[in-house]
Amino acid sequence: MTGGPGRAAERDKVALITAAGNGIGAATARAFAAAGYRLVLADVDADGPARTAGTLSATTVIADLTDEVGAATAVSRAVEAHGQLDVLVNVVGGSRPGRTVPELDRAEWDRWVALNLTSVFLMCREALPYLVRSRGSVVNVSSGAGIRGMRANPAYCAAKAGVVGLTRAMAIDHGPQGVRINCVAPGPVRTPLMARNRTPEEIAAMGDIAVLGRIGEPEEVAAAILWLAGPSASYVT
Repeated sequence: MTGGPGRAAERDKVALITAAGNGIGAATARAFAAAGYRLVLADVDADGPARTAGTLSATTVIADLTDEVGAATAVSRAVEAHGQLDVLVNVVGGSRPGRTVPELDRAEWDRWVALNLTSVFLMCREALPYLVRSRGSVVNVSSGAGIRGMRANPAYCAAKAGVVGLTRAMAIDHGPQGVRINCVAPGPVRTPLMARNRTPEEIAAMGDIAVLGRIGEPEEVAAAILWLAGPSASYVT
């Protein structure tokens, strides 16, 4: 949606996008900007939101969204800046494969669960009162690993499966209030996280076994998120 009626329909709506500094979050910010949304970009990286914003008009927030104060700060900043909140996109997440359950200590387990699941819970808890008011929507980013599993990455798989379950629970609870809550679970996507965790040979191998014969691009996931958040998906939750 880059112009015409779709852009006009979204011009007064406010979208808060987390992990907006790079990868799927940055691509989602660009997609929502092209659709006419007013943007609030949140990231723990001090340079991330500003780097993504570039020439876009956006409110930026630096916050640790695994922390209650950080999540509250991000949502309150959005509402203070724009007077409303219509869309929350939870992109925050990450992993470092390489350990099985017996090899994983409790601190590392807690770290990955906090990053991938608790952050989603905290952001939704803060945002839902405003989304009920606007009859808005949430799009959470899970992972194919949360559905089918992944070798030597148990905390990430468990947390991303939790995002799917949390999404379903909130959809049931808040659908009667007019809030749509959806989730995307991408397979391998060409992001900075992918480049850090996998060798070029491993990435190429993932593409070879994918149904489409390649890994995905952040812009392709962003397009799905934009559709789920917008009026064309008005009966999807």
